[in-house]
Formats: sequence, C-alpha cells, structure tokens
Amino acid sequence: MMNKLRDFLIGRYCRNDELNLALVLLGCVLTLILSFVENRYLHFISWIPFIIMLVRFLSKNIAKRQAENGKFLSLIEPWKKFLVKKTGQMKDKEHKYYNCPGCSRTLRVPKNRGKIKISCPHCGREFTKRT
Repeated sequence: MMNKLRDFLIGRYCRNDELNLALVLLGCVLTLILSFVENRYLHFISWIPFIIMLVRFLSKNIAKRQAENGKFLSLIEPWKKFLVKKTGQMKDKEHKYYNCPGCSRTLRVPKNRGKIKISCPHCGREFTKRT
C-alpha cells in the first residue's frame, strides 16, 4: 500500500509552499465564517481553496507551481515588510515613530521629551511634534 502511494507521488509537486499554506488558511477562515450561514450551498465555497491546494499539491507541472508561488510571494512581500516594521515599532517602548512630511521616511525619536523639533536627516526638513 505504501509503495503504491509513494509511486503515485513520484514526480508530483507535493510541497507545502506559501501559496498552499495561504489557501489552507483561507479555506479554514471561509469554513468558520460560512458555518454561521444557514444556506447549505454556500458551504461549498469554502471547499474551493482546499480543492485548488490539492490540485497544486498533486500537479506534475512543477515549474508552473513554483512560478505561481513566486508570483504570490512577490504580491505579499510589501505587506509582509509593512507588518514586520509595524510590529517592531509597537514593541519599541522607548521611541516614537513619525513620518517626515517632506520625504515620507520613518523617523525614530525618544519618548517622553515633550514637544520637540525634529529634523529629517534625509531631506533636512524640520517639524515639531509632541513625544
């Protein structure tokens, strides 16, 4: 039995890449949300991400699946960077973060200093903020 399964999976994609994990997460969220809906036919919508994930998992076109995952990663990369930046700022209890009105760069200043004049080291613009 195990040999048959192993022989079946040889040459298939069989990877838990980021796109497959996102599809599983989306399917779980849809299942949870649609469990509160009384319409039985809407529950089939939550199966779609699981079916797509299974088709990708069992696909023999490995290059195409890797290209799909690369495209997905390039789409979520800006969001990932934004979340990492914001969570790092939220953990920093000693500094306050402001965006420069001139160049829109993020500037870090010490907290609890009252009203201070901040000068951007990149564009040289000065502005006043309360820390």
